Amino acid sequence: MLSNIRVVLVRTFHSGNIGSTARAMKTMGLTNLCLVSPKDFGTASGKQDALQMAMSASDVVENAQVVETLYDAVKDCTVVIASTARTRGYDLPELNPEECAQQLYSESANNKVALVFGPERMGLSNEDLQLAKYRVTIPTNPDYSSLNIAAAVQTLSYEIFKQVEQTEQIEKSEEFRHLPTTDSLEQLYTHMESTLKDTGFIIKNHPGEIMQKLRNVFTRAELDESEVNILRGVFSSVDRSIVKKAEK
Repeated sequence: MLSNIRVVLVRTFHSGNIGSTARAMKTMGLTNLCLVSPKDFGTASGKQDALQMAMSASDVVENAQVVETLYDAVKDCTVVIASTARTRGYDLPELNPEECAQQLYSESANNKVALVFGPERMGLSNEDLQLAKYRVTIPTNPDYSSLNIAAAVQTLSYEIFKQVEQTEQIEKSEEFRHLPTTDSLEQLYTHMESTLKDTGFIIKNHPGEIMQKLRNVFTRAELDESEVNILRGVFSSVDRSIVKKAEK
């Protein structure tokens, strides 16, 4: 899925920012970088600046796709999100960083998507924004809202990384947590009621109110099958104790 998430830098002035961006991406598991008409990346010194700033993410720089226009960079994408603090004359539905990550990560399961960043000096143009479906704005201090391009990439890449972590945690919990059937729960409640009557905790002629409250407790607890089995074992142990006392 992450390979379908493309980070696009448009008309980047300083190649060092390309390297810093690559490093920010790789720390969060992203490797698909596309460069639209970078200013000096094509020169030997420019490429060296990018590789120097990338450090261990030099592979992201080396494998970066270079194209002439933003259209070329996103034409195969189903969702394009522009990172910009300026609405300019062409406004788009606005997402916060978390919503942006959710959109990109969920759509990337089956399609290519793009997160677009503009030039350091002036950001994305109206023409660029026309190719986007949404825009994302990173909240900053209003007294000093300038954000380095690599920092912006790092922030939004981290939100995508969080989506990956959350999804994996949910999948693991669903994989190992087997929920009980309705029949299994009803057997537990029947067993519970019988045992609690035998202990005198529940008055035999008026079990309803207490049992309803106990059902509510266990419903909120969201028991899994193993926990149901443990409780059945607890009540069976109490049952045996009652029988032994009665035999003495």
